[in-house]
Amino acid sequence: MGFEDHESFETKKIILSTHHGVDFQVKLYNAQSVTHFGCKNWDAFCKMYGLDEGMLVTMDLGDPTIEQERPSIWVLVDTPPILTSSYFHSSKNVWKMVDRTYYTEGSELTYQEKNHLVGFCTDLENYNIYNQTPQHYGQYVPLVHVLNYGNYHGDTLIIPNDCVPHLMYTHGSLHVLNIQPGRPTNLNCPYRVSKRSGDITIKEWKKCMDRRKELLGSNKQRRARIGDKMIAILHNGESGSILFYAI
Repeated sequence: MGFEDHESFETKKIILSTHHGVDFQVKLYNAQSVTHFGCKNWDAFCKMYGLDEGMLVTMDLGDPTIEQERPSIWVLVDTPPILTSSYFHSSKNVWKMVDRTYYTEGSELTYQEKNHLVGFCTDLENYNIYNQTPQHYGQYVPLVHVLNYGNYHGDTLIIPNDCVPHLMYTHGSLHVLNIQPGRPTNLNCPYRVSKRSGDITIKEWKKCMDRRKELLGSNKQRRARIGDKMIAILHNGESGSILFYAI
């Protein structure tokens, strides 16, 4: 790595690379008894791959006899990233939303698909700033749902209680908004919160399914159907209850 004196403390900026096309510039601290990484980018690299304390990681330092213009270390990881690079270029508020996301069974996203989740949370943040949306009661808990006959049947959609905000009325009318650029949808649907499970049942959902014309993440145009993935966030504040969604 080109350290001049192993008996003194030195710091270098190097590039950590993986075969997934991920490059992070981090600080490498070197002393006589220890060499370690540091800085926020190292923390981000660990978070991107889900690296925890005690895990073993293989690194390729390259040929020490070959001088490198840009010092780099190849990190050999067998598993793909769990977060996309767009996550680290978004705001801390978006980080919090993505980190709190609730996944129903079978709805887990690949790190590439998480671009849609990050984009959705960013669109919501921008919408709230531009429209000066009144404060939300509590914290946003994004939901990633696979539409199936257990959560969508007849003309109703069921959202689990883990994603239902505090202080929501047990029944009422819900503003349903698709705020994705170029795909705005503004509808109203009646809803009811179950006293037993705390799940929320949204009625007249079929009209939301019919209004969706373009498949999330592609240019294919068709209405929503069973098997599609849905991203949603329930908002409850002074302006009333809103369901922000994308399918």
